[in-house]
Amino acid sequence: MPIMKLRILTFLILLTTALTMKGADATDDALTRLDESLSHKTEYENKKRGEIDQLRQRLQLAETDSTRYNLCAELHRQYSSYQYDSAYVYADRCIALADKSGNSDLMVESRCFRVFCLLSAGLYKEAFDEYEAIDPSHASSHYKYIYYSTGARLCYDAGDYNHALPYQRRYIDRGGQMTDSLMQYLGADDPLRDYHEGLRLMKEYKGEESEPIMIRFLKRNQTDPHLNAIIASCLGWLSMERDENKAIEYLTQAAIIDNETVTKETTALCLIGTLLYKWGDTERAIRYVQMALDDANFYDARHRLIQVGQILPIIEHDRYEMLRSQRNLLIIAGIISLLFVLALAAGIVFFRRQNRKLAEARQQLEDSNALLSEANHIKDEYIGKSFYFNSEYIKHVEKLYKTVERKIVARQYDDLRNMLRESTIDSERENMFSAFDETFLSLFPDFIERFNALFPEKDRKQPATATSLTPEMRIFALIRLGVTDSERIANFLNYSVHTINTYKTRVKNKSDVPNDEFENYIMKI
Repeated sequence: MPIMKLRILTFLILLTTALTMKGADATDDALTRLDESLSHKTEYENKKRGEIDQLRQRLQLAETDSTRYNLCAELHRQYSSYQYDSAYVYADRCIALADKSGNSDLMVESRCFRVFCLLSAGLYKEAFDEYEAIDPSHASSHYKYIYYSTGARLCYDAGDYNHALPYQRRYIDRGGQMTDSLMQYLGADDPLRDYHEGLRLMKEYKGEESEPIMIRFLKRNQTDPHLNAIIASCLGWLSMERDENKAIEYLTQAAIIDNETVTKETTALCLIGTLLYKWGDTERAIRYVQMALDDANFYDARHRLIQVGQILPIIEHDRYEMLRSQRNLLIIAGIISLLFVLALAAGIVFFRRQNRKLAEARQQLEDSNALLSEANHIKDEYIGKSFYFNSEYIKHVEKLYKTVERKIVARQYDDLRNMLRESTIDSERENMFSAFDETFLSLFPDFIERFNALFPEKDRKQPATATSLTPEMRIFALIRLGVTDSERIANFLNYSVHTINTYKTRVKNKSDVPNDEFENYIMKI
C-alpha cells in the first residue's frame, strides 16, 4: 500500500511539472509571436495610412451629402482608436451632415461618434454631457443599440477610472441598465449578446461567470477583430491573479490584434510589461511599456498617460537605487580585495616564523571568498528586481572585477588603488535626471512655460536645453507627479531634506501667487 501511494505521488509530481513546462512553453510561444508582430509595426501603420488617404481622396470627390456622410463615418472609425484629434474632427463633420439631412438615425450615430472620442481620450465629464444631449426616441432599432452600447461603454470606463465608492458602484449599475436596454435590440443568436453580457459580469466582479461567456464570444465572433482584442484583454486581466501564464497568452492575443489593426488606445502591452517586470524579463518589459507610452501619447489618451506616467518616478528611482547598489558593491569588493592582499602579504612575511598565523590567513581568505560570493548574490537580486536594467553598466562592473583580480595577481596595487578611486555615479545620476526630465516633458510639454507664468518676468528661468529642467523645476515636477514627501524628493535628487525645503520656500516667495496656493497651481498644469 505505501508503494502504491508513493507511485501516485510521483505521478502527480511529474504531471504537475509537465503542465508547468507546457504552460511556460506556451507563454514563450505567445511572446515570440508578439515580438514577430511588433517587428512589422511600421508596415501595419503605413497600410492604415494608405487606406485613410484613399478615403480622404474619395471624400474630396464625393458629390452627395449621403456619400460624404458615409465616408466621414468610415474615416471616424479608422481614427476612433488610432488618433483622438482626427477622430473628433470627422465625428463633428458627421454631426453637421446628419443635422443637415434631418435623419434621426444619423443624428444619433454621429453624436455617439463624438461621445466615443471623448471617453477614449479620458474626458468623461464632457462625454456624459454630450451623451445626455442625444435624443434616441425617433431612431430605428439598430441606432438605439448604438446609443445604449455607447452609454454602457461610457459608464463602465468611467467606473474603471473612478475607484471611489459609492460613485464607482453607480457607474457600474448604470452601465448594467444600459446593457439591459441594448439587449432588446439584438437577435437571440447574435454573438454581441455574449460580448455585452460578458463585460457586464466582469464589471460586476463576477469573473468566474464572465469568463466562459467571453471565451464563447471569441469562438463565435469572426467579423470584428477589435472586439476580439477587447475581450482577450479582459480575459487576460481576469487571469492575472490566478494564472499568469494564461494571462500572458490572452494579453498577447489582444496586443497582436491591436498592433495589426493599428489600435493606439489600448492597455494590453502595458499589462504584459507589468507581468514581465514581475518575472524579471526586464528587456521585454521596458520595450513593451515604452511602446504603450508612445501609443498613449500618439492617441492623446489622457487617462492612459496617467496610468503609465504614475510608474515613471518609481522606475527612475529603481534605476538610481540599482546604480547606487552597484557602486556600493564595487567598493565592498575593492575593500575585500585589499584586505585579501594585506592578509596574503602578512602571511608571506611571517610564514616561516608563525605557521599558526598562516592558517588564520587561509581562513581569512575563505571568509573573503564567501563575502565576495554573497556580494555577487546581492548584486544579482538587485538586478533581478530593478525595472530599468542597465546591461552596459553590469558589463562594466564585470570587467572591473576581472581587472581587479588581474591586478591583484600582477601585484599592481598602486594601479588598483587609483582605479578604485574612480566613480561614474555622478554621471549616471545626471543621465538619470536627463532621462527623467525628457520623459516628464514628453508628458507635460508646457510645464516650463506654465511654471514660469507663476513668476514675475525677472524671476523666470529657462533650462539649459529644451528637454531639461532646472533643479527647482525638477522638485515641482516630482510634486506634480504626486511625490509630495520632502524626504522622498530629497532621496531621489540626492539632496538633503533641508535643501529641498529651502528650494521650495525660495521659489514660493518669488512667485506671484500665495505660498499656500503655489502647489495647487502646480497640480493644475
